[in-house]
Amino acid sequence: MTRPAWYLSACLCFAAGPTRAGDTAWQLHLDRRAVVGERCAIVASGQQDRRVVATTPSRAQEVTEEHLEVSYAATHEVKAVDGDGRAREVLITVERLVTNDGSGPQEQFPAGTQITASADGDQTRYRLGRDELQGTLSDALNLAGAKLPSAHEPSEDEVFLNHRARQPGERWRADPERLAIAIAATSAFIIDAAASTGEICLDGPAEEAGIAALATTTVYHIVPKAFRNAPPERPLKDSEVNSTAVRWFPLDPALPLLKETLKTTMKLSQRADSGTSGRGADTTFSREVTRRCLRLPPS
Repeated sequence: MTRPAWYLSACLCFAAGPTRAGDTAWQLHLDRRAVVGERCAIVASGQQDRRVVATTPSRAQEVTEEHLEVSYAATHEVKAVDGDGRAREVLITVERLVTNDGSGPQEQFPAGTQITASADGDQTRYRLGRDELQGTLSDALNLAGAKLPSAHEPSEDEVFLNHRARQPGERWRADPERLAIAIAATSAFIIDAAASTGEICLDGPAEEAGIAALATTTVYHIVPKAFRNAPPERPLKDSEVNSTAVRWFPLDPALPLLKETLKTTMKLSQRADSGTSGRGADTTFSREVTRRCLRLPPS
């Protein structure tokens, strides 16, 4: 495969050794196209916690708490893509899937178990033979990073207006309207565009497993105004989602994301307007996951 000229120049920079900060501008590619037959070794670990305090008309409280930890290793092989290069079907060969909901670690599958992941709108369906995996198993695979891109997922390069070379240490913001549309397209929220921000920083060149890459840190502050299908008398108040993503993108745009660490916290407060049922709910959510991906030769 022919490499673009900027990629060859970048490799020469790595071969020549480190340069002073600001000496080199780099073209960062946030969007990565999948191809049929692409195989990757995935290793991931993460945990998430959710706590919901619901208030009934009598003002009694109902508290629900969920905890999930995951340790995961698998090979992913792309079986189908759409016209924009998003994976629509992936064959997962599990080496390890260990979950812990607070009651202790549990090995979910024997090594070598094959699962098919298929995109269905904004959701990913997992099937073991003819059986669909749901509940904890589906949540664990999503947390581990097996979830496929949404059919409505927009271009991240377009959201961040990322169309020119950048220098290490340079920061730039997402277009607020495009960011709000992107979040709303893949979530259950209506977003306050004026109050929401996304900022990416090109931290600088990096290397993993001999692959030249660019390290980035992206910080999001998202303000949801309401659930998309909620009645107008039940808006979200004092609610926010904060997320930090540290990611390493190979210089070669044909290679998948090398590794990422994602940290997200969410606070949602939904209260019925005065004079209505008095129902409400406060939700707190946190998630942290680290994922590594290494391209494998074709099978």
